[in-house]
Amino acid sequence: MSFLDDEFLAAWADAGHEPLGNVSGTVVMKTAGGPHGKVAVSLIFESGVLTSASAGTTRGADLTLEAPWQLAADVVCGDADPARYYMAGDLKVSGDMALWLELLPAWRAAGSLGSPG
Repeated sequence: MSFLDDEFLAAWADAGHEPLGNVSGTVVMKTAGGPHGKVAVSLIFESGVLTSASAGTTRGADLTLEAPWQLAADVVCGDADPARYYMAGDLKVSGDMALWLELLPAWRAAGSLGSPG
């Protein structure tokens, strides 16, 4: 299993982590520079729980995050502070900024985005 491959995504959606606040919406994460080149995944949160993680983009996503593959892996797994990299411009965010501002403190408090590891 490697970050964002099909096995990772299946484990991620089934991991049963604690809710990230009360976040609800669809988040698309786009990465580049990893072992599989450009990768996009769609994450669906309902009441703070990651209910679905799948390859590809979802039409009408509420929030889009873009980062180099290694940074995305570090942020998702809790090894890097997403706010720091957002402020530095390394983590790009577009779409529903209210969702971002709701997700960010819960994500930082949890230490990860509910990664399977």
